[in-house]
Amino acid sequence: MRKRQHNNNDKSLPWFGLAFLSVFMLAGIAGGVAFFRDGQPGAGLMFMAMFCGISALMMFLLLYGHKQALVEQAMLQGEAPPEGIASNSKTGYLTMLALGALFLAIGAPISYMAITDELPKANYAVLLVLVFPLAGALLLWQGRNKLKQWQKIGKTPFFADPFPGNAGGQVGGYFTLQHGSFEQLPQARLSCLHVYQRGSGKNRTSQRDSLWSAECEVSRTVDGKFWLALNVPGHLPTSGEDARYSGRIEWQLSCKGELTLNKEPLEFSRQWTLPVTAGNRRCSWQPHASEVALQQQRRTAEGFNNAARQILQQVEGNTLHLTSQPGRHTGTASTLIIVGAIFSGAGVFLSYKALEETAMLWLMALIFTPLGLLTLLFGLFWLGRGLKASVSPGQVWMQRSMFGIQLYQRRAQLTTEQQLSIKQTLSSTSGEGKRTEYFRLQADIDGKTLVLAEGITGRDAAEALKLQVAEALIR
Repeated sequence: MRKRQHNNNDKSLPWFGLAFLSVFMLAGIAGGVAFFRDGQPGAGLMFMAMFCGISALMMFLLLYGHKQALVEQAMLQGEAPPEGIASNSKTGYLTMLALGALFLAIGAPISYMAITDELPKANYAVLLVLVFPLAGALLLWQGRNKLKQWQKIGKTPFFADPFPGNAGGQVGGYFTLQHGSFEQLPQARLSCLHVYQRGSGKNRTSQRDSLWSAECEVSRTVDGKFWLALNVPGHLPTSGEDARYSGRIEWQLSCKGELTLNKEPLEFSRQWTLPVTAGNRRCSWQPHASEVALQQQRRTAEGFNNAARQILQQVEGNTLHLTSQPGRHTGTASTLIIVGAIFSGAGVFLSYKALEETAMLWLMALIFTPLGLLTLLFGLFWLGRGLKASVSPGQVWMQRSMFGIQLYQRRAQLTTEQQLSIKQTLSSTSGEGKRTEYFRLQADIDGKTLVLAEGITGRDAAEALKLQVAEALIR
């Protein structure tokens, strides 16, 4: 087994980041004091809450990430935690609560200042600024409910077998359930993620690309343990840094199902970050061959059913027509639009106050406004985009529309099914760590890309649709 050696810097705290955030926090306090001296206590409180709240949250996440990195290093060297690997779900709920409190702390004074100044002037549009504190209250409410549900089910540590998992062998193990019982055995998903930073300065964003994923059904043994074992190709990168990729590699296992506790239905959703090294070790527990075959049949059938539910398919003669209807992902689009509207509204209001009172607010206005507008525009694009395509032997055609307005169309010759590919376009992670991936099916022809279907939720559905298009292509 490949071992990783610690160096002297591995255990040191991220002092530079902590120092920078401390300076950021002090700048917020100094700015707030300046506002107080100018006779603007409301603006001073808002300024301090914004800077100090963001700094405190970033410090917590920085220290938590450092702690998790040390735990991962120890596990990659074969030090298995006796209490098992804790799930990431509770941390996600606590982060949701912290974000809600931050939004509420910032949004409440902004709303108060805006409404008291503008509402007497009959400027009723200023009521839109209430979206900011309302979003914070919604995050607090959702985070609290999710945390209460997590506490009802209790801890579900995962015990990896083999430990660490092996790329080139298997990743597997078991967890136990403290409270409740599953209505049916849950589904598990193992993902290899490339986590890296893109852009620079204020445009710097964190990306999480899926390099590989596989699913299986969890099996319950007579001793009450819920087991799973997944074969992992040997060419995949292992946990941590890899010379072939910038950033780092994470292996995440998620499990989702429905259980009943005292006749109360509860959603079970857990996610664990597992250590994976190179090797050929396998799990001591193995599912029966007939069970594996049955799971594969179910997964394939579910993939075709999901593809049919998401993408409208019609066959006329030897032509397959595909329609990616707009508005299929209203929840995702609405979230983007709401977040974009919140940040845009805050940026516009801060710009207005900066023009009217002081230039110190320009700093936050220049951050909030472009970020909010970009998110808002992307949400509108996600909501209104539409796509029609047709595939016949040797030929493909597509037509793009936006909110029902036709924009352009393209036609090309397609000679082999190897020119078809699936590309991940977006991924989202819920507060409980559930990861949702969206894909598009495209044809790569002479250096040009023709999108045939988009907004497909789940790789299995995308693969199933690709098979159907390949069949229509070679009839």
